[in-house]
Amino acid sequence: MTVTAVAKPSPTGRKFLWLAAGIVFVGGLYSAGWFLAADQIQKRLTAYLTKGQAIGFSGECAEMEVRGFPFRLGLFCDKVRLDDTRRGASASFGALRTAAQVYQPGRAVLELDGPAEIRVSPGVTISADWTLLRASVAATLSGIDRTSLAYDNLTGTARSPLTGKGLDFGASHGELHLRQNGGNLDAALSIEKLDLRPDQGPSLAAPADVAMDLTVADKAEWLQAGTLPPHMLRGTRGELRQLTLDAGSGMSAKLTGPFSVNDQGLISGEFSLTLANIDAWRENFVKIAPDETDLIDNVANMLKALAGGKNEATVKLNVRDGTAFLAFVPIGMLPAL
Repeated sequence: MTVTAVAKPSPTGRKFLWLAAGIVFVGGLYSAGWFLAADQIQKRLTAYLTKGQAIGFSGECAEMEVRGFPFRLGLFCDKVRLDDTRRGASASFGALRTAAQVYQPGRAVLELDGPAEIRVSPGVTISADWTLLRASVAATLSGIDRTSLAYDNLTGTARSPLTGKGLDFGASHGELHLRQNGGNLDAALSIEKLDLRPDQGPSLAAPADVAMDLTVADKAEWLQAGTLPPHMLRGTRGELRQLTLDAGSGMSAKLTGPFSVNDQGLISGEFSLTLANIDAWRENFVKIAPDETDLIDNVANMLKALAGGKNEATVKLNVRDGTAFLAFVPIGMLPAL
């Protein structure tokens, strides 16, 4: 081998050197970009929370840190606190963990630890905890396209100064899904083994499974903006595809039909109601509300009469401005939304 051959690298060697240099350069540029983005996330979130104080909104992300290098970007906080003096609301939570793939920044997941303490004027308090709470978000340049939330082993207490009493609640699993459907908003909710207990007393009934699927017309904008205004359902209309309740022991109920909500929050609609095991429903409602025994008996007897004496009935339930009618007989008032 000559001295000239040793001094001059081969074409293949030169290509390898250029490739290595290119990889190092791109890697360095990417790393700089990642850390610049992480720094901007921290600075902009801090500035947003600081700016919000001027309009009555403040928040805290304790021990804020952005992690995930090289392929993820995620915001981590040891504790989260939110305070909205405009609406008289505040909330505190445990640790927050978020993550988004660098190559798919429009999709993000987050996990939030308990316990949670939520206060809403005038003095309503909710305390809750769970073993897992996870959410996901898919967004485009125009805003959020869809989002989901799921939790396991939820327990908590809600307390209101108006009644001076508390209500304990629990669920083994639950999910909430929201998505844009053209200009409409689709929502689906499911709760497994929902348990309600007044003031740490016995359960009002056996744990029940609840599911709901509905569309709110012309309200995709709620999801795009990422905010849910107070009394958001007022002045809306939509379709309740199903609201089901399975209370065990053969007791089940299903409600479907179109609905509307007026500016005062009162519901109107024409619904189809299917109720199975009417006798068991009667017995359980009497235990929950013994002062309403006569009304409960009358409604149960009417349902069985409309079903020809059977223990299962499908009837039309008309609701007009918050008042529910069964065969033109008013049977109750629905609260304003």
